[in-house]
Amino acid sequence: MKSHTKVNGKLLQSNKHFSQLKQNQKDWLATELYKLYHDKMKERRTTGKLPHNQLGEVITLFYWKIEEREIWIPYHEVESYTFSKIANTIKSFKKKHPELSTEIGAEHVRKKDKKFLNYDNSL
Repeated sequence: MKSHTKVNGKLLQSNKHFSQLKQNQKDWLATELYKLYHDKMKERRTTGKLPHNQLGEVITLFYWKIEEREIWIPYHEVESYTFSKIANTIKSFKKKHPELSTEIGAEHVRKKDKKFLNYDNSL
C-alpha cells in the first residue's frame, strides 16, 4: 500500500502512469490538450512553441480540468505527456487552421522586415 493514498474516502494510486489510464480517458486528455494549446496559440498569435510561462499556464489549466473530471494522474505525468505532444499539437494546429497559420506567419515576416528596416536606418 506504499503507492496508494486515501483522498476524499477514495484509495488512489499515487505512482500511476499515463499508460495505465483507460482508452476513453486517454482520448479525452489528448483532445483537451490540443484544444487548450491551440487556444493559447491563437491568443498569442503564434504557430510555434509557446514560451515557458505560457506553457506552464496551459499545463496548469490542463491539470485542473483533469482533476475536475476526477481522473487521477500525478502532475509530473501530465507535464511529461504535454511536453511529448508539443510537436504533434503544433502540426495539428497548422492542419486544422491553415488560413490562420499563413496569416500569422505573414505577420511574423512583416514584423521581422520592419525590425530589419529600422535597424538598417539606424546605421
